[in-house]
Amino acid sequence: MAFRGLSWIIVPGLGLASLPPQTSAPAMAPAEPRPLILGHRGYSAHYLENSAEAFRGALDAGMDGFELDAQLSADGVSCVLHDDDFRRTALGCGRLRRMATARFPRLRNGEKVPLLSEILGLPSPLVVVELKGAPGWQQALEAVRATGALERVVFSSFDHAEIHQLRQACPEARCGLLWDRPAALCLSAADLDRLDPGLTLHLPLDAVRARPDFWRTHAPRLVLWGMGNPSEVANLGFQPAALIVDGL
Repeated sequence: MAFRGLSWIIVPGLGLASLPPQTSAPAMAPAEPRPLILGHRGYSAHYLENSAEAFRGALDAGMDGFELDAQLSADGVSCVLHDDDFRRTALGCGRLRRMATARFPRLRNGEKVPLLSEILGLPSPLVVVELKGAPGWQQALEAVRATGALERVVFSSFDHAEIHQLRQACPEARCGLLWDRPAALCLSAADLDRLDPGLTLHLPLDAVRARPDFWRTHAPRLVLWGMGNPSEVANLGFQPAALIVDGL
């Protein structure tokens, strides 16, 4: 499966019909649509997750965009970090939500902890912004609007109330709901029928693989995560809208 040089991709569930070419070669339609490939916290198989280096690396590798985690600092800034604590990925400790940005330690690769607004400045065709911890959607939405990135962003969260509040405040925002494996395995057709059809469905690959026939009809809305590389969906039997991967 090749990822460079594709300039035309149909993904109805994400509303992206066109992406800019990755190279200067003449535009060429692929033989068939394929899922968008998004770097999980950037190109996290090769770089420190949720670092500017990892996000640039995802784009340099030819990915269609990336996923990141956004949470709120003590001084009200939407910042990019997965864990509550800095310990695992930074040269220091402390809880992000209890510290002002000026007090943040450096990341283990020497970079500063990115602000969401800074990462949205990168030329990524698509960014999935996972909201970590409530509240926080207001500041994330403000950062997205301020950088003119609303059309390039899909908001997601395990906290579905955060997503519903965001959509009420900004109906034009593209949003998705996240489930972990146990919750995904329990979802019924009636549960999905109650959801707004404009929402994307963000699910772990192993949960979808456990019930492929159930999820097949929802393929245009599926954003799958929990995989090392795109080849892991080769035998799934259908094409989801997007894959969030650690590497290629």
